[in-house]
Parts: sequence; C-alpha cells; structure tokens
Amino acid sequence: MNAVFRPLHPGENDPELLALGGSAGALASGCAWVASGLPLPPCVFYMVTGCPCPTCGATRCVLALLHGRVGEALGWNPMVFAGLVALALVNLYAATALVARLPRLRLSFSRSEGRVLRVAFVIMVTANWAYEIHRLP
Repeated sequence: MNAVFRPLHPGENDPELLALGGSAGALASGCAWVASGLPLPPCVFYMVTGCPCPTCGATRCVLALLHGRVGEALGWNPMVFAGLVALALVNLYAATALVARLPRLRLSFSRSEGRVLRVAFVIMVTANWAYEIHRLP
C-alpha cells in the first residue's frame, strides 16, 4: 500500500467533500424520515426468502447508535456498526482536511493487495451473514 498526502489538483474531484456531503445528506434524510413517523422499510430479501440478508438490522443499528446505545448497536449488525465507525472517522478526517485546507490522503494498492482486500471483504460479509442467520430465530 502506498499512502501519500498531496494537495488537490486544479479541476480534480474532491472525494472528501463528496463523502462529507453524502453522509450529512443521508443523516438528515434518515432523521427526517424517522421524525415524520413514517414506517421503517422492511427487508425485501427477508420477506422473500425468510432468511436475513447480510445487512439485516442495519436500521436498528443506526437508531441504537444515534441514541448512544453502543453495545446494542454492535449486537444488531457488527459489520454495519464497524462501517459506521469507519465512516465517522472518514468524516472527521474530511471535515478537518476541508476546514484546514490540508493536503489530502491518497491510497494506492498493488494488484495483490487489492485481491487480498477483496477476499477479506468477502470473508467479512460472509461471517457477518452467518452471524445474522444465527442471531435471528
């Protein structure tokens, strides 16, 4: 893996701004949905197959986390919980980089490192899915 801090080039997309804006938009939309009293969307995969999907419990995980119930959030879906923690760290980095106009972190991976990351991701999703299947009756 190669990590480099460098300034944005003129005309280059700003992934940090996109990540932060997307996260803020998703959070605002989700909060507005819940505050308006609309029903939470059901899991279509579960309705069709009777088997939980790898992200089942994600909505309850987010709601528990927003209410400060960290242990409960982790129990609903460990993969989603880890993703939300990672997203919070990325947002913190993005906000800092944007406000302070810092050079941006850019990562690059070799082919073999990319393969290892893809395999690790598949293993993580599979393990989380097994957890979800075991957790639900």
